[in-house]
Amino acid sequence: MDYSIWVILHVLLLVFWLGTDVGVFLSAKYTEHSDLSVETRATALRIGMILDRMPRSALTLIFPSGLELATRLGLLTLPGWALPVIWVISLGWLAFLWAGFLHPQTALEKKSMLFNFVMHIIMTLLVGGFGLYLLLASDKPTWLAIKVLVTGLIYVTGIILDVMFKPAVDAFMAIIAEGGSPERDAQYSRAIGPVYNLVLVIYALVIIAMVMGISKPF
Repeated sequence: MDYSIWVILHVLLLVFWLGTDVGVFLSAKYTEHSDLSVETRATALRIGMILDRMPRSALTLIFPSGLELATRLGLLTLPGWALPVIWVISLGWLAFLWAGFLHPQTALEKKSMLFNFVMHIIMTLLVGGFGLYLLLASDKPTWLAIKVLVTGLIYVTGIILDVMFKPAVDAFMAIIAEGGSPERDAQYSRAIGPVYNLVLVIYALVIIAMVMGISKPF
């Protein structure tokens, strides 16, 4: 029964992650529609930013829930203190993230976003290193190592996405402040184009991780 609960949680995190992120993607696409009013495009961006809270939240818990599944399947053996500590850190990360979400345009939000960025860097190193260890360990399934490595790649792609998204936001703020024009709209489209590509990379990585976890091919 305990294992089933963890499976349900892990699947729900995946559903909220991909499902709401598609909404973010489509909302961003609407911000490019120069035939819409600036107010409508700004509303689309706000909706996207609200929806973006769910994939960011899911990313804080996807790794510890996956560790729970791996340990309960007997694939991993961790010290007794490890999982509780990981959960405390992950839940603290989630709480601080939401504190920022609920206080937009404040110093708390800026600190929360900075902390989230730093946590992505830390998780890239820890999860990526752990994936390499699993890949080199002869007694660990290859599919598990690939799933962990892919998760590490998701974190690093998220870092690049956040960096690339800032110029797009700045370009869109210019549209809001000065109104739409062919030049400003083109600048915004150029800035946000790479962001779409990174989002598609994350989708692909999530699907690979999901396939590894369900089919266990290696």
